[in-house]
Parts: sequence; C-alpha cells; structure tokens
Amino acid sequence: MNKHVSNPSAARAIDPVCHMTVDPATTPHKADHGGETYYFCAASCRGKFVADPARYLDPEKAAAALTSQPKDVIYTCPMHPEVRQAGPGSCPICGMALEPETVSLEAAPNPELDDMTRRFSDFCWR
Repeated sequence: MNKHVSNPSAARAIDPVCHMTVDPATTPHKADHGGETYYFCAASCRGKFVADPARYLDPEKAAAALTSQPKDVIYTCPMHPEVRQAGPGSCPICGMALEPETVSLEAAPNPELDDMTRRFSDFCWR
C-alpha cells in the first residue's frame, strides 16, 4: 500500500502534494487514482494532484528533477564561500542549498524554488 494512501478507518493519511497529515474521516478533499484513494488538506492540493498525479506519485521523477542541474558547475554556499563543490548540494556547515558560483542571466528552471513554492503555497493554508 502506498504511504500516501490511507483507508477511512486509518487515523491519518499524508497529502501527496504538500505532505501534510490529513484525517481521512473528516477531509472532504479526496481523489481516486490507479485504484487507490488519496486524501488532501485543501481543494488546491487536490486540484494540483488531479492535474498531474505522476508528478506527486513518482519519487524518482521528483528526485531527478531536483538533481537535473549541470554537474560540472562549481557551487558554493552563500554564507560560507569556502565551501565549493562540483554540482548542487547542501552546505556541510549550515545546511543551506549551494548556489552556482557563476551567475547567469538565463532564467533556468529552479527545482528548489518549485519545491518550496509547492510546500508553502498560500492555498494549502486555511
């Protein structure tokens, strides 16, 4: 059974979009996909899921999106410039996301921003 799925008799379920804990017995927001029932904290999370379930159910796809940055670029910590490595990652000192050392004017996709925007969406908080 998928960890995001819960039956109504279970105490809690995890919203596959924002990862909040949801009570399946009281939430009016649910959707069926692939023979499983998923429960959501809000209508906006349900809407995002229904629009693209694979995005929220395939952890390998999500992990690939987070690591799709070029590996040959030198990344550094904004707070600890002595930390340098090839490719993205986290600062071993403070845990902040490493940023590319060379800034470009191209508006490249930012998977970290997308992930944080999804997590802290105003529509998720009621």
